Amino acid sequence: MASVLTERAGLAAADSDLRALDDPLNRASFTTFAQAQGGAREATSQFRISGMYCAACAGLIEDALLGVEGVREARVHSSTALALVRWDPQRTRASALVEAVRRAGYGAVPDAAASARAQREAEQRKALWRLFVAGFCMMQVMMYATPAYVSDPGDITPDMLRLLQWASWVLSLPVLLFSAGPFFAGAWNSLKQRGLGMDVPVSLGILVTFVASSGATFDPGGVFGHEVYFDSLTMFVFFLLGGRWLEARARHPWRCLWRPAARACPTASNGCSTTGAAKRSPWRGWSSATGCA
Repeated sequence: MASVLTERAGLAAADSDLRALDDPLNRASFTTFAQAQGGAREATSQFRISGMYCAACAGLIEDALLGVEGVREARVHSSTALALVRWDPQRTRASALVEAVRRAGYGAVPDAAASARAQREAEQRKALWRLFVAGFCMMQVMMYATPAYVSDPGDITPDMLRLLQWASWVLSLPVLLFSAGPFFAGAWNSLKQRGLGMDVPVSLGILVTFVASSGATFDPGGVFGHEVYFDSLTMFVFFLLGGRWLEARARHPWRCLWRPAARACPTASNGCSTTGAAKRSPWRGWSSATGCA
């Protein structure tokens, strides 16, 4: 009963946070308004996206945003982890945009300095923990796998070899269940959206390697043979996480540089038509490569 009440309280708090985005004072920090063609009022909001690791994820988020009634344009940039959305305030709300991103399996917060910085720091801490667990377990698994590589046939008894394999299997579980979590989450989100992101083949390779090595550990004479590859699995996850962590560290300064530039881009431009009449056109220079034209 207590867990049900706690869950309901959490859902109520989440709904309250979403409704707070529709408050005009809160909305002004991440949304601008302009006159669209025909004199209608148009809103442009900017969000920071979390859980996105490749360009395929950006496409899935764009599809989720475009599925919201009233959204006229959605652009998600994988290099800056920012989403720019043009929407009709008469037909939808800012909270509906964030809710659509969350339903797609990703996180979204208004591009306000405090919340974005706190979210980024939390992501970096969790990523560092995943990297530490993968690195620690990888070293231990390599220590158990080295005797099988360097010893001559007959130097290690079958019972001792099985014991080393069982130890490697146990140490691979934290890597599979905790460190590799972002890969499985990204693959599941891609499959739910009927897409094929980078995490799908990565997750498939991790699962196939673990299942085959587990089969060899439990039944050395079975269909999977007697060779195990827990050292390759843990090393693969460690280096992938290390690459992502270094990429995130290197990408953050560029986000700080592009964010003011993106805000400085005009929402519309004035010009003249071929007949000499004044003309106002929406600005479409937000390039996916740079975040601003």
